[in-house]
This record gives sequence, structure tokens and C-alpha cells, in this order.
Amino acid sequence: MKTFYFVLILVFIIGCKEEKTFADDIVLTFPKDEKLTFQQFNEGIGERGTGIFYIGKDTSTIDVKYFDSMIPAPPPTPGYKIDSINLQNQKMFSKYFHNSFDRMKYSEKPVIFDSLSENNVKIIAKTKDTIPKYTFNYDNEKLKKYKSFPVFIKNISSRKLLLTDLKNLPLAFLNDKNKWQMLWNENSMGGCLVGGWENHYYWELEPDEILVLSINFLTGKQKGKFKIWSGNSLSNEFTMNYEKQTVKIQSHYYEVK
Repeated sequence: MKTFYFVLILVFIIGCKEEKTFADDIVLTFPKDEKLTFQQFNEGIGERGTGIFYIGKDTSTIDVKYFDSMIPAPPPTPGYKIDSINLQNQKMFSKYFHNSFDRMKYSEKPVIFDSLSENNVKIIAKTKDTIPKYTFNYDNEKLKKYKSFPVFIKNISSRKLLLTDLKNLPLAFLNDKNKWQMLWNENSMGGCLVGGWENHYYWELEPDEILVLSINFLTGKQKGKFKIWSGNSLSNEFTMNYEKQTVKIQSHYYEVK
């Protein structure tokens, strides 16, 4: 009888053990002595910087160094000369940001993007890990360092995925109606591309390639259930602190199916 109970307990322990994922062996490197802060609601308005810091297959060790933008910057005007302030900013940028995102392509015809779903991507959110999220405000020349957690997205399909500007991903929050509601930490549409040309820029995520990005932790004392939302795909469920007021003051209400 004792042997039976021992086997039963062992099976229970093994069953409760978290399943190993493709993201478990990836090591993220960054300065450990940096002072990180929580991003307050609407604090990110006017700040530049994507949440993406790596795309590829060589994932043994990855530096947390972000892409400033996914859309190519226009060439400088003829005769432009860099001043001392911009030169200083460039030196700072090289430490926290990649020079450019060189995978964006342009199509003369509108692109039909792939919809991310559980059939073509696997999303893993590592909310027990804390990494820095760097942003820069060009108006006041300030660099911000926020508390965030890493999110790993792997192309598990056998073909290239045509994707749009995925510079940041929203959270899905399980609200009082027991519905998954899209949740942003700001009331701004400034991150959206306008002008009709957004359907002409695309980039390709190769089979087995991994996209790594960060999402900021929320402030607050309440605990809620969250997922990462990307098109038609949701990550693993996790618990995180939040402020009820943030849910109430969302400018748009959108349920994730």
C-alpha cells in the first residue's frame, strides 16, 4: 500500500511540473545594476522604441538591445550635418538600440499579411523574469528604462510568415464579465501607421525563427489573469498585478475571441 501511495505522489509531482518550452534555454543578457521603473498609464506617449530586440534562430544568448523603429528612416536632407547633441544621442543609442531594422521590405501592391494563430506560432510569456525595456523621448531627450518581461514567439509552421509592423503587442485581460479584453497602458493611437501605405511594408518570419520582445509590467495592487494577444493567437495564461482604474479608463473596448 505504501508503494502505491508513493507512486501516486510521484505521478502527481511529475504531472504538476511545467512542460519544457523552446524558450527555456535562451539566455538574455543585460546590465543587472540598472534602476528600472514601472511605466505609468499614458507615460509612454511620445516615446520612441519598439518592444522587439531579437529575430533569428541562434538563440543561445541574446543581448537585450531594441530596434528603435521597424520602418526605415528617410535619408537625411542634402547638406545635413550632425550636431553635438545628435552625436551624443547616437553614442547613447548604440548602447541600447540596434542601428536599424533591415528586414522590412516594400511591395508595390498591397500585402496580404499572415494572421498569427496557434497553427503557425507558439507564444511563451516569461512573467517571472524581469528585463529592461528601453525607450527614448526626442522631445525632452530622455531615455527611459522600464520593468518588463520577455515574450518569445516561434514560427512553428513550414512556411514564411508575412508580417506587418509588430513593434508592440497588447495584453489580454480577463475582466469581470469573464471575457478576454484587450488592455493598453495608454490612450493613444499614435503608434498606428497612417496614410494607406502601411499595407505595403512587410517582413518575413522564417520557419523555426524566434521573435523576442518585451512587454511592460503594470502597476497596481490587484491581481488578474492575463495573456499576450497577437492577431488570432494567445500566449500562456499568467497572473500579474494591475490597477482597476486602468481597465476603466480605456478609450476603446475590444474583446479578444
